[in-house]
Amino acid sequence: MIVAATLVLLLGGQPAQQPRFRTGVNVVEVDVVVVDDAGVPVRGLEEQDFEVLEDGRPVEIATFTAVDLPLAPADVAIPAPDASGTATATNTQPEDGRVILVILDDYHVSFDAGRLAVARATVKRLIERLGPSDQAAIIATSGRRAMQAEFTSDKARLLRAVDNFFPQSEMPATGVAERTMAPGTAASGPGFGFVHEIKARWAMETMSNAAKALAQIQNRRKAVLLVSQGIAISLEQIITNQHAGGAWQALREFILTAQRSNIAIYPVDPCGLSRDAGCSRDSQDHLRSIAEGTGGFAVLDTNAPELGVDRLIAENGAYYLIAYYSPAPPDDGKRHRIRVRVRRPGVHVRAREGYVSPRKAGARPAPSAPLDALIAAPIQTRGLPMRIAAVPAPLGGRPGSTIAVSIELRAADALQAREVAFDVVALDSSGQIRSRQRFTSGFQAPAAGPRAVARVGARLDVPAGRYQLRVGAVAEGTRGSVFTEVDVPKFDRPISLGGLSLATPVPAADASAERLGGVLPSLPIAAREVSGVSALVALLPVRTAGKPEGTISIRTTLSGVNGQTMELDRTTSNASDYAGPAGKVHRVTLKAPLPPGEYRLDVRATAGRHEASRELAFTVLGPEF
Repeated sequence: MIVAATLVLLLGGQPAQQPRFRTGVNVVEVDVVVVDDAGVPVRGLEEQDFEVLEDGRPVEIATFTAVDLPLAPADVAIPAPDASGTATATNTQPEDGRVILVILDDYHVSFDAGRLAVARATVKRLIERLGPSDQAAIIATSGRRAMQAEFTSDKARLLRAVDNFFPQSEMPATGVAERTMAPGTAASGPGFGFVHEIKARWAMETMSNAAKALAQIQNRRKAVLLVSQGIAISLEQIITNQHAGGAWQALREFILTAQRSNIAIYPVDPCGLSRDAGCSRDSQDHLRSIAEGTGGFAVLDTNAPELGVDRLIAENGAYYLIAYYSPAPPDDGKRHRIRVRVRRPGVHVRAREGYVSPRKAGARPAPSAPLDALIAAPIQTRGLPMRIAAVPAPLGGRPGSTIAVSIELRAADALQAREVAFDVVALDSSGQIRSRQRFTSGFQAPAAGPRAVARVGARLDVPAGRYQLRVGAVAEGTRGSVFTEVDVPKFDRPISLGGLSLATPVPAADASAERLGGVLPSLPIAAREVSGVSALVALLPVRTAGKPEGTISIRTTLSGVNGQTMELDRTTSNASDYAGPAGKVHRVTLKAPLPPGEYRLDVRATAGRHEASRELAFTVLGPEF
């Protein structure tokens, strides 16, 4: 449950540049969406167009920011899942994009093929419409790992989590629910028992913890797309049924937490226009109350929920971020109402309704060290631009596998910094740090052009499994971080392959080579755009397990811009040559120059009836780059 771990266990502050406020006063942040009668965001407003009131009293605006983010082009296809086995990531996006958490409430979606399809299609629409700098994550209220994805801009990775979504609710399928309803009765909540209460509490607890973690992301709007049928309990049940009352209290606590964390919730009901015991007026009222209390809107009573998703994307890319000085004493323990007005006719304003101030200020935690804060933050941080490549490989000693990490900085940035401190961490599915490497690198070599990069290497020894890799870097006056996910195979099959990567033929520098410990001879290129005039080599760790007999054949082909496929290399050797605990790195040279265009490198290993392959797509840039 990597996402749950990093959103809940690793609550950390964003080291972004913070605005300065007067000391001794309570500063409240509220993001405001302004739309016209058609629901289209209104742009171009200025600070003097807004009036903010707390508890009916006008307040002083401390800071005002108008945010306008691009949408993804509607006709751009989502790339196919990466088949190289090497994870790459960067923090070089041009701006801080949308931050959207998808919560799949699998405890409150019926076992119904139609509703399952609607739920998946709704989230896929969101993924398709994410812009180039947007980050999204997916969690399930049940905590099932297969339905989760860490904050990422990798749409293929998000789609994989959505495809694994499956309801875990107590709600029957539509036809079953309709047959169990008494003739002539209106659709209302089913009998609400202990199991229903427990699942409702678990769902609300998961969402509350996620809201608390998202609150650590400062100076940006945070949105939650909640796919749920809601809790189908009536007011009468809340009063007379102790289990229903407990679930309602958990729902109320979640709304208060979201308000306090300044998070807008957008519930989407997969029921569409149908009504049954799990899709009632009461359940819709609960979804509506969540949206209205947090500054979002609910998508209800429609067979076209994708239109609501488009509205969500639009208004979370065009909003106004306002911070104001509260007239209330800090930490008074009271609820305070917020109202935002716009001095322009024909517009509609949405913002959170208020917040509850803590009753007593707790002891402020000691500030984290810069590298610790970067690693603990919910999302990666721009600032110092970086790219990373993470290559799984077999390892001669325990635990039997490792991740070779290549970190790229622009040469000009590295030279300006002179010295950079790095922290490279692998988190397992429970959020525990399984391996960590900290080091400091100095940079003195002259830059060779505007696209020149400086590379350093690291190695994290971990057992087989899925990990989130986090890299933080701190230099004088700047810092940044990059997060990605990597799958490490067990390397116990007849043929096991690590990650396929491209590299320059230059061996790793002494310090990086020492940290890599011979896992790779060269540092991988973290970008998937390369120069065609530079010599390149393809690197692939290979291991044969058991008692290999006979030969292993490895064939490497390159498909290029002209649509033709050419064979680069075909080698046949004894399978035992790759049978050592660390296997062997297969190396193939790509002869320069390569014409500009898109390429696909395919490496296929065969031993008897066993076969394994890796593919890597990359782009060769023209001479002007």
